[in-house]
Amino acid sequence: MTSDETAGTSSGASAVPETASAVILPGRRRGFEARLEQGTLVLKTPAFRRRIPIACIERMESAGSGGRSFTVVLTAPRTIRPTSWTVHGRSAPAVRAFTEALRRKLPVRDSTEPRADGSLLVTETPVAKPPADRRRTAARVAVTLYLLAAAAMLSAGVLGAYEWYVALMCWLFGSLAIPLRHFVYGGWHFVRETWRLRTHGVLVEGRRLYADAYEFTDLEGRVHQLTGTSEYTAQVEILHDPEGRAEAQVGRGTTGTLVFAVLVLLVSLVTATALAVLALAGPLGASQVFSLAP
Repeated sequence: MTSDETAGTSSGASAVPETASAVILPGRRRGFEARLEQGTLVLKTPAFRRRIPIACIERMESAGSGGRSFTVVLTAPRTIRPTSWTVHGRSAPAVRAFTEALRRKLPVRDSTEPRADGSLLVTETPVAKPPADRRRTAARVAVTLYLLAAAAMLSAGVLGAYEWYVALMCWLFGSLAIPLRHFVYGGWHFVRETWRLRTHGVLVEGRRLYADAYEFTDLEGRVHQLTGTSEYTAQVEILHDPEGRAEAQVGRGTTGTLVFAVLVLLVSLVTATALAVLALAGPLGASQVFSLAP
């Protein structure tokens, strides 16, 4: 069975299909990028997003040396100066691929036909700043404090407050506390998701797609996929959260999983606490030595 195709294309039509994926050009600086969407060139900065219809672009010009920049010139009447913007990319090959894709979409114009002011159709919208990630900030503060404590322990060992290898051992034990913190958070997340499925989960039937992947439909008719399972039957029962706050699982049983998750969380807490105590033993011992010194 073959699909029907149009016999020909109209004159001046673009050879790029309208359903093609957006082409993205990362900017030279963080927060800057150019996107080539369906009929629109989007120039994004940290402050705003500028949408330029491709029909308003007169031509493109190379800017600077190295081939990592280009200028977009808009259409304009002969009596006024055209509006233009310069785009800076990270690499010359990426800029070349992006400009070639954009050039294929530009309309073909007669040099004698009148031009409208393309800047009148350009829209700019402010970019909403994402909220501050408190967890990332807390992690950075914790790592900074840990590095300062490690520096204090090593300095005390070098100055003779106690043997240097004691400080090194405490620092190595403390280094394990950072990945263990993520282990503790992962255990808590595991417990929370399992409890969420136990109390709010909905049981549906899933159909096998391939190997370890299954497909199921929620109560609102949305289709989902569940991968990474160990089942190989044609149909299975899948327990999922309608609000999407927990990952779905094969089977309706949650008691064993919840017990295992609680054990993982408890072991993580005990281990992290023990290593934190060992990490603090170095500077506390050093302070006692200094206090007993004559």
